[in-house]
Amino acid sequence: MADKQRSTQIAHVLFLDIVGYSRENTGGQSRMLESLNECVQTSDAYMEAQSREAVHPLPTGDGMALLFYNDVLAPARCAVEVARKLNVESSLPVRMGIHSGLVQQQLDIAGRGNVVGEGINTAQRVMDFGDPGHILLSAQYANWLMQFDDWVPLLHRLGERAAKHGQLVQLFSLYSSDYGNAKSPSRLTATGPEARSAAGSVVSVTQRKVALLYKPNLQPDESVLHTLEERLRAHGHEVFVDNQQRINRDWATAIEEPIRQSDAVIAIVSPKAMQSEMLEFEIETASDQYARTGKPILLPVRIGSEEIEDSVTAALIKPLNQFAWHGPEDDQKLVAELISAIHEPLKPQAQEVHLEPVGGAVPPDSPFYVERASDQEFRQALLRQESILLIKGARQMGKTSMQAQGVKLAREQGWRCGVTDFQKFNTTQMSSDEVFYRLLAATLARQLKFKYDFEIEWDPIFGCNLNMENFLRELIDSAPEPLVWFMDEADKLFGAPFASDFFGLVRSWHNSRSTEPGGPWNNLTVVIAYATEAHLFIQDLNQSPFNVGRRLEMEDFNIQQVVDLNGRSGGPLRTYDEVERLYGLIGGQPFLTRRALDILATGKYDFASMEEHADRDEGPFGDHLKRILVSVSRLPYIVEFVRSLLAGHPTGDSDAYYRLLAAGIITQADSGEVRFRCRLYSTYLKHHLG
Repeated sequence: MADKQRSTQIAHVLFLDIVGYSRENTGGQSRMLESLNECVQTSDAYMEAQSREAVHPLPTGDGMALLFYNDVLAPARCAVEVARKLNVESSLPVRMGIHSGLVQQQLDIAGRGNVVGEGINTAQRVMDFGDPGHILLSAQYANWLMQFDDWVPLLHRLGERAAKHGQLVQLFSLYSSDYGNAKSPSRLTATGPEARSAAGSVVSVTQRKVALLYKPNLQPDESVLHTLEERLRAHGHEVFVDNQQRINRDWATAIEEPIRQSDAVIAIVSPKAMQSEMLEFEIETASDQYARTGKPILLPVRIGSEEIEDSVTAALIKPLNQFAWHGPEDDQKLVAELISAIHEPLKPQAQEVHLEPVGGAVPPDSPFYVERASDQEFRQALLRQESILLIKGARQMGKTSMQAQGVKLAREQGWRCGVTDFQKFNTTQMSSDEVFYRLLAATLARQLKFKYDFEIEWDPIFGCNLNMENFLRELIDSAPEPLVWFMDEADKLFGAPFASDFFGLVRSWHNSRSTEPGGPWNNLTVVIAYATEAHLFIQDLNQSPFNVGRRLEMEDFNIQQVVDLNGRSGGPLRTYDEVERLYGLIGGQPFLTRRALDILATGKYDFASMEEHADRDEGPFGDHLKRILVSVSRLPYIVEFVRSLLAGHPTGDSDAYYRLLAAGIITQADSGEVRFRCRLYSTYLKHHLG
């Protein structure tokens, strides 16, 4: 239980934002942040919390979030102290928002600790209503301050407004004669159906259906139930409690339907209640419905500190974020936690998921490597020691990752492996066949610790191809174990003046398996990974390895593979509907799939926000999309091809087609139809080029 409380807990969050930050140049932004940092770091409240390790600062680019634990007054005190310093020492336009809510520890993309949750999100939404100088509070945090007489005169009720995702936020302003902003925030003067004054009667757009489960005739279970029922109704939620005294044949349906139709189910689970078969049935009903539809969320409230015995109920609630009640002094804290969890559920912590950086090759032992149909064919071909294996796929399809799997398999068999990444060769090394071939041989010799006297054995009279073949023959013969030579990014070689000669040489080793039965070539397998159609560059296809080797096509993930990867990522996609919507957006593109799951798992976006901002420059996929836009925009005829495809009538420019195909921007269906790889690409490019 202690570990659970450390990873998921309530925080009192102070969010600070510099107004107009983005309009400043780099130097101006740096000076603004330096000034704000100094004000915060010299605040007595901040320094005191820091000395007790009771504050977690998070930079936000144009400000910061300060998460205070244990001391409910700390964020208000810190806000007042910072505001006073800014009034005296600086004209820095800063607005602040404070809220108490649940936060959860997560790992970010680099494996570092991070914090996410409703506590941070709502604090930012509260702050977003403010103008420079405002210190705005949520009702949840204002209720804490109202317990202290000195703060009550400083709290000024502003009313309610709909924030992001329709969340209705009741606002208070904290100000006095020497800090804060006594004016009403400009956003609160807006009129419309989303606005509501404190005296209004608009129904809350964040109303939830909440079912309360408990075992009757137990204390303190019933006292906790009545407290939660009263407070939740006061917050505008529709609350269901099974108060039926008479059990009849209609009772089972009457109890089951409200549970299944709820948005959240709160189960009060004391040690004695855990023995109730009826409570077990109700919790099982909620769990079953969640597995089917993604709701209701199940929020167990543990009563007391006694350990619970193993049971079906215990097994059902063990993976969930749990809430603790030890006595009446926990009432306000428990209500705040549950309201926070109802609005923005935290992800279950059944097991810690260590995320890996997204981008580049996936390590062979990674739990995030997804096997596709071509993987099994690749393994079998390697084990049969076939001569040439061709891994073809567009950019970011996982070619290098598949090769890494092959290297691992070959080494497990005790075979020798050489790996050549042509992307590492520079222009000078690719301009001369003599330099290229000798460098190629030297790097293989170094990898395999093979001693070769290049000064004597590499004789210019034989030419590059024969010298390379003699070197490779001796390398293969130097040990009885088979040799597997992995060539990655072979596209880099296609434009070289000697490309046809080199690939013709590779083809000859395949032919030599038949023409030279006693030769070494049965002990050589060459694996070539590439994206571009080879026939565009190879002069004589009869001398090309690309029409004799086993061709392995890299395909996008199918929807079941996305479901599988979602599970490995901790289940950030909560329902099958979300899986289908993500698949409809990015179409199983491997990099984008992993990127989306990482974004959701680390709490950078919730699903609705990610979906809403997906095709924006500053959105979750912005860097990837901007790179695509740059690559498309380099050549006018590529731009024209894209525009014609956006218009539904692609041109016949074959060069543009093959370039976009290799880049993974377009694809061709079995029917021959050319289309964008995914809807995300088409909507983004239409916005910029359409």
